[in-house]
Amino acid sequence: MRHVIFACVAIVSFSVAQVEAATTVVLAGHLIAEPGKPVRERQSIVVEDGKIVAVRDGFISGDRVIDLSDAWVMPGLIDMHTHITITMDVRSENPAADIVAAYLGRPAARVLATLPRAQAALNSGFTTLRNLGDPASVSYDLRTAIDAGVVTGPRLIATEPQFGVPGGDYEGFLFGEREDIEPLFKSRGTCSGPVDCARAVREEVRRGAGVIKMRLSFNPESDPGSGPMETPQEIEAIISTAHRLNRRVAAHSAGTSSANQMAIDAGVDTIEHGPLSDENIAAMVRHRTAYTPTLLAAKIVSESGKLGAVADYYPRVVASVARAYKAGVPILFGSDVPTMPMAQAPEEFLLLRSAGLSTDDVLRSATTNAAAALGLASSLGTIDAGKWADIIAFAHDPRADVSELATPRFVMKSGKVIRQQQDDASVSTH
Repeated sequence: MRHVIFACVAIVSFSVAQVEAATTVVLAGHLIAEPGKPVRERQSIVVEDGKIVAVRDGFISGDRVIDLSDAWVMPGLIDMHTHITITMDVRSENPAADIVAAYLGRPAARVLATLPRAQAALNSGFTTLRNLGDPASVSYDLRTAIDAGVVTGPRLIATEPQFGVPGGDYEGFLFGEREDIEPLFKSRGTCSGPVDCARAVREEVRRGAGVIKMRLSFNPESDPGSGPMETPQEIEAIISTAHRLNRRVAAHSAGTSSANQMAIDAGVDTIEHGPLSDENIAAMVRHRTAYTPTLLAAKIVSESGKLGAVADYYPRVVASVARAYKAGVPILFGSDVPTMPMAQAPEEFLLLRSAGLSTDDVLRSATTNAAAALGLASSLGTIDAGKWADIIAFAHDPRADVSELATPRFVMKSGKVIRQQQDDASVSTH
């Protein structure tokens, strides 16, 4: 009987290996394998077990063939700044109300409400999201479910809390809550002093944080006589602890040059929002700090006058992008969803182009630049052997018109077809 069992196990293992070894070949008529490099014509992308194993000249056969021979094919997109579990209408009377609801609501209801947004992001070609703050604290479980294939969604690089000091700009009183219920809004990322801040980062990485989000306070902008709320030691403790634990750090900027400078000098990996001073930009060049300007979000909040934004905020951020780009700072795509509906997020590409980026660099902002800023350039950002099979395709050349990036005709994530328009792609099985 024992030999029979072993034989059965061997047969099952062999069968599973046969299934896993099935090869998908994507026929790419025009392949933008790495934005900024020459397009390669008539290429075959060979996919096994969710990864690209080869890119070959000419069209070849496979167990499954996806015909994109008339399409423009490129790597899946990366959105470097989202809050996918939150809904918000910045034009409403109280746009921060959903943050209150996220803190106090039922986690299961929040997950169920998030799933359609996650699916919409994936259908739009965004195969990876960096989720930078989730007051409902459901992102880690959602990421696990996506990774396990229980639900469909983009790859999530997530942190649930935003790290900052007491009195900073993510406190309950700033949402209009009364003092006796402020403790309900305390984030796990709230810390005071370098020892406490190091502790908070360690504990969050242990909980499952894939990135750390530091929130620089707004008070020097609202009170010009005031210096930064954070101390250099607190900022350094957050960043150095995260780096020691192999986590990148993003810093929410309220536009204060002195606070930005402390974070940049301490080695923060990305600055979010801005605007940036010339001193900030020079330091970012030295430290190779990347910039996620979230231009569309800046435009929307400037027009609404909500969330503390003033009318000149958007022009200042646009000017920061132009100066930073000219200086050589890597620019990253970030939508800041839910400041706008998911369907509107690709407008960020047009705004980056208007701010002076070349079309190649607009594409890089959501591919190679983003992958490098995540520390995942070996896995994401280009179509090369050994990387995840995150592949999208368009009817027309997105380098000629970046608005094309809003209408992918084909989306594959980790070798799984997510979206395929039958008039643009056909599949055959041999």
